[in-house]
Amino acid sequence: MPAPARVVLVGGGHSHLEILRRQILRPHPRISLTLISAGPRQHYSGMVPGFLAGIYSEEEIAFDLNALAERAGGRFFAEKAVAIDPAGRSLRLSNGRLVEYDFVSFGIGSGTKGSDLPGVREHAWTVKPIQRAVALRGALLALARGTGTAHAAIVGAGAAGVEIACAAAAVLDGAGRARQITILDGGPEIMEGYEPRFRRLARRALEAKGCAISVGASVSEVRENLLRLADGREIPSDLTVWLTGPAPVDLFRGSGLALDPRGYLLVDESLRSVSDARIFGVGDCATLAAFPATPKAGVYAVREGPILWESLIAAVDSTPPPRYQPQSGFLSILNTADGKALLRYGGFNSQSRWAWRLKDRIDRRFMRKYQSLVHVMH
Repeated sequence: MPAPARVVLVGGGHSHLEILRRQILRPHPRISLTLISAGPRQHYSGMVPGFLAGIYSEEEIAFDLNALAERAGGRFFAEKAVAIDPAGRSLRLSNGRLVEYDFVSFGIGSGTKGSDLPGVREHAWTVKPIQRAVALRGALLALARGTGTAHAAIVGAGAAGVEIACAAAAVLDGAGRARQITILDGGPEIMEGYEPRFRRLARRALEAKGCAISVGASVSEVRENLLRLADGREIPSDLTVWLTGPAPVDLFRGSGLALDPRGYLLVDESLRSVSDARIFGVGDCATLAAFPATPKAGVYAVREGPILWESLIAAVDSTPPPRYQPQSGFLSILNTADGKALLRYGGFNSQSRWAWRLKDRIDRRFMRKYQSLVHVMH
């Protein structure tokens, strides 16, 4: 009998959680799994704003990657992959270790646009990689314990920016601290890509919390206690959160693999690299060659999980692979940290308590689907 195929999963995100789950529940005898992720825990992005607001504990939003890999009969390395050698079928990790593979899948998310601007890495907080949300929660609590007026700036007025601005307001208000929260975006309007009615609901929610909204505001520099804008204005900020949208990761640069014009790994409808059928890419780190306009959003990575499993099985068994076609739309629910949520589905838009209850139920069900696999072991 041939040796099992060495399948390496790089990143502990949505799609790879599904691979672990399926290998736990119905193990494929010819797959030997290795999971590589920067830390032993993966935090669910959909619940991070709730965690920041104090609605959830860290345990409620985290997956134990080491335990999941162990249950799947695999091994786990808490390291970052820093280089890939497609010809040698190997990865180099941040500790210098080489990991060889027969097939490798990347689900490493994306970087953050503009993070190379002066002062961003030194003075701004981010939630990428998602583990940084835990440190951001600590910084919010420290700000809440201060005196005088707290100034916070959220750079990027997309869905994540709106949710985190609301979470910051809830934390500071809960501590009784005077505050000024400013949400900024270089574009002409908040929530770019959403329809006008949903944007208006988001704006109304922010304004109800006293958050200042500044659009057409490009940040040129971040300092310890202020932001400098391209037009010369300065905005005080004791806590700056940088949420300016996705950017390609460095890992694939110089690898020789086919990339899209922005620098994302280019994959076919079976989620395989268009230049190397042993390499797979899912979620925000990859672009579908047939559907290049697919948004960089977690809901697509969730849907790609089952397709990735079937595609990996097809590669191991030398059978025809499946084909993935992204859905045309998806349910959006944004937590406004006040017992309500903003909901958009098709042409329907709402801010309501029932929308928050729906979001909480969906998110908790998603967590149970994977956390329960570890609890069975214990």
